[in-house]
Amino acid sequence: MITLFENFKFYKTGQPIAYSAIVLDKKSRELLLSKYIYPNPEYVDWIKICDHMTICLGELPEHIKMYWLNEEVTLTAFELGISDKSVAVKVTGFFNINKLNIDDGPLFQHITLAINPYDAKPKDSNYIENWQPISHLKINGVVKEINSIY
Repeated sequence: MITLFENFKFYKTGQPIAYSAIVLDKKSRELLLSKYIYPNPEYVDWIKICDHMTICLGELPEHIKMYWLNEEVTLTAFELGISDKSVAVKVTGFFNINKLNIDDGPLFQHITLAINPYDAKPKDSNYIENWQPISHLKINGVVKEINSIY
């Protein structure tokens, strides 16, 4: 049930917040893609994502929003994960808002780099089981709340 306050927020912004994330800058996006996706001919037809690390679904908790919304953050990529549906990097460097199940959002902090074009969705990176350590890579982004698009 949506409360009067929630209706006001939707009216005020025009759309509800779908998720909160660290949105990568262009340089970081290109660095990740050029290092792990572009050199591999297997991924030439895959859909490149590589735009954010999800913090949580919906709005940021108030105690994080008041200090971090629109602030620049540096993350560190430390593992590469590969499955038949997606490629991602695990990252550290921001608050881990733990979720109890996959329907509530990511179980670990990561950035989906690419997904196969046939039967994959970005959330498939949550199910990657094959992770390998990589040389630590610093990447930058800004903490944002993302409006849903209908």
